[in-house]
Amino acid sequence: MENKLTFTKQNTLAVKGLAIVFLLTYHCFSNSARLYGHEVNFWPLSQDAVMMISRNMVHCVGIFAFLSVYGLTLSLKKQYEQYRFTGQEATLFVLKRYVNLVFLFLLPFFFCAGITFVLGMSRYSNGFWANITSVFMDMLGLGHLFDTQPLISTWWYLSLEVLLIVFLPFAVRFYKKYGWLTIAMVLLPGSFLLEKHVHLTKYLFVVPFAVCFADRNVLERLKAYAIVKNKALNKLLKFVISTGLIVLMTLLFDSRWGLEHFEFALHGLIPVTVIYWAYEFLTDMPLVNPFLEFLGKRSADIFYCHTFVRAMWLKDVTYSFGHAFLIWLFLLAVSILISFILDAFRKLLHYSQITGAALNRIMEWAGRAL
Repeated sequence: MENKLTFTKQNTLAVKGLAIVFLLTYHCFSNSARLYGHEVNFWPLSQDAVMMISRNMVHCVGIFAFLSVYGLTLSLKKQYEQYRFTGQEATLFVLKRYVNLVFLFLLPFFFCAGITFVLGMSRYSNGFWANITSVFMDMLGLGHLFDTQPLISTWWYLSLEVLLIVFLPFAVRFYKKYGWLTIAMVLLPGSFLLEKHVHLTKYLFVVPFAVCFADRNVLERLKAYAIVKNKALNKLLKFVISTGLIVLMTLLFDSRWGLEHFEFALHGLIPVTVIYWAYEFLTDMPLVNPFLEFLGKRSADIFYCHTFVRAMWLKDVTYSFGHAFLIWLFLLAVSILISFILDAFRKLLHYSQITGAALNRIMEWAGRAL
């Protein structure tokens, strides 16, 4: 009897690790302004080629968003059979995930903000009360939603996470009633009603995909599907087809015409295809998969802190290495080091126990109040 495939937590970590590779590459090399005037050697590729590839790695955002919604959907499915939940239960579900998100972010926030203030590099540039509001909104992950001054622009993604958490019960209910039609229902209005190039809306097309894929085990079914009986040939055909699709879509995304007409669709289709591709091929590679899983475990800390290293604290040091790969490697190494430092603080402060107890208290109070 064949083992049933499962998209496991370890697989999720590996895909998150790939998204981190994309993230650092995008932020370092997606345009010449990100080089801060430094001369960078991109051998064996040209600068234009590397920057074109790097621009397409912006889809790390869609990958993270898909994985978040995928995990939340599985949690909701496990907790409520057939997604039968009341309004109160949905509210408590959203509240718990949101508070947990804030608690996970608080330590990196204080670490990064503390170092930034000590170095005199704060970007809060408005009046006293406006700055206090901006700090508070950043702490809660709401800065981009309410358009307050951020300490670092990368943290806009937290507002997208909040949006995804709040919208999930509605997306699941809609999916329960209309199934796969949910994808078309999001695609059509999203393509012509939503304003283009807006961070908080252009990635929403991953939501119906993530809900459908989580409920129907689509990733597992795609990996188990055999185009031909011969295993080696089947793997080769899958690689050629999926890689070809990714290349075609990224070329379309990199064109002005494609971005103008299909931005919303591509911000959903490309991340979903890359996730399948990574699950199909990378998670079976003995050396690559453990490395990606390691990065996946550190992904949140790396995401929260890497821009401070690259654009503020060690900007000149980062780009002084001259070669693109060395720059990328230095940024990754420092970000991982910061993650280990944050882990040391977590153990020292018994952070998990304290935040876990606080979360339980908040949920007990909310359960009584609602």
